[in-house]
Amino acid sequence: MCPRRSSTSIEIGVFGTRKGDRLKVLFRKWRSKLYLDGPVCSACGKELLSHIRGGMCPECEKTSVKLGTDICGKCGRVLANEAEFCDTCIRNERAFVRARSCYVYEGAPKKFVYRLKFGGRRYLAAFIAEAMVDRYLDCDFECDCVVAVPLSAKRKRKRGYNQSELIAEELSSRLKLPLIDGALVKTKENKPQTKLTKREREENVRGVYEVTSPEAFKGRRVLVVDDVMTTGATLGEVSRVLYKAKARSVEALTYCSTRFVSPSENILNEEDFYEDEMV
Repeated sequence: MCPRRSSTSIEIGVFGTRKGDRLKVLFRKWRSKLYLDGPVCSACGKELLSHIRGGMCPECEKTSVKLGTDICGKCGRVLANEAEFCDTCIRNERAFVRARSCYVYEGAPKKFVYRLKFGGRRYLAAFIAEAMVDRYLDCDFECDCVVAVPLSAKRKRKRGYNQSELIAEELSSRLKLPLIDGALVKTKENKPQTKLTKREREENVRGVYEVTSPEAFKGRRVLVVDDVMTTGATLGEVSRVLYKAKARSVEALTYCSTRFVSPSENILNEEDFYEDEMV
């Protein structure tokens, strides 16, 4: 149950002064990263009468592109035509059986991802997982366990957490599926995928993941969880090493996926998109 807004102000210094006002603003920003003010829409901040599943108000939900059946049969991204598969999946072999996402990586869902990933708002993992549970059930997934796409130890220390692990923990709890922790690791610090083209992404993820405990996945139907899927290169490489560990099948579920762009284009640049109002 979401905590409601409190009318009680917490004083830090003398708020009547300019310095005090700045401290008040800083405190509110810090608090918003740890706690949900709610019940409010986690995208636009509009106050809600009660908790809404997924943390998104009806207005933001309407402007978000929810993924249904008009998607690539393999990677699950939105299609620009009536083809069965997107051009990326036609040109590239994917190890996973299929991947599915809840939304196109735009608007309110994109804000959710950025605020969780860079803004420290860990509570958003629960809202994201709620939407992913619905997608899991709609797509008739039948998996035995859940595993998150890992970060390198260096990047996890710098960020303080792995946002995909937070989502996977929530998803595991809601689906009553065991979470496999520590058996899949990222052993190499490769370049950030966001700065690379599709072709460069494929090369960049090769050999960076490793299964340290094959028995954790042997004979099991594995659900790989991540926040965003772009080309599917990361999910494909993770799936490849899981099959090497004798997984029975590997499917993937993400909160968002990007639209198709030409192979020579950069998918996105996090530094360019990251703005103050998104935090």
